[in-house]
Amino acid sequence: MNSGWETWLIVGLTVALIAAYALGSIWNRHIQRSFWRALSGQLRRFTRKVSYKSFGSSGFRVGFRLASGPLTKVEIDLVLLSREMPLYLPVAYLSGRRDMVVVKANVRPKPGFSLEVFGRHARLSKQIVVRAKDMRPLEFGALTRFMEIRTSDPAKASGLLSKGLFDRLMALRGCLERFSIAPREPHILIACRRDESAIKPLLDLLEATASAIASLSGPGGPSRGRRGRR
Repeated sequence: MNSGWETWLIVGLTVALIAAYALGSIWNRHIQRSFWRALSGQLRRFTRKVSYKSFGSSGFRVGFRLASGPLTKVEIDLVLLSREMPLYLPVAYLSGRRDMVVVKANVRPKPGFSLEVFGRHARLSKQIVVRAKDMRPLEFGALTRFMEIRTSDPAKASGLLSKGLFDRLMALRGCLERFSIAPREPHILIACRRDESAIKPLLDLLEATASAIASLSGPGGPSRGRRGRR
């Protein structure tokens, strides 16, 4: 039996898969370089010294600590889709997955309440609703048209949103997946779909949130209690 064509088919598929993997990896590396150029310029407002951890072609993490001000620790993750897998990519897009930017930060003093703001059609909205089931819904002007708001303390949450956060959140309504505040670390969590033009508004939101939490806490200083993680 002549199996020459089968051999060539296997060789052709192997070459195609290797080429697709290489091209997907190059594509992700290009995205990383472009994102880092945009991000590094904005990070100068906080610090000129950051730690950098590569996740290969899947993204990277940038972190830094601050000795003064309300922010104490910040981590920014770029998480990319696996473009090396050609069959995975269309499935990922159809299921709503996108490249993500995740910001985690700790503040001094830590917040005394919890707040969840998330897009009504965000991919993780059902999971967030389950986690926030013990929180109360909050209506807050035009923001409620685009996002769902849940909180453990409506009065404090309304006060926080009134301190410049409303405009910052509205500026990110096109890409924001989740905005979270909690007494447990990380105190602030922001997840957005990757968009280089949203880096400045994203960091503006981070700064405004840290300042608002500090102002709500008043002169009493950090609250005490057992530290946890989420």
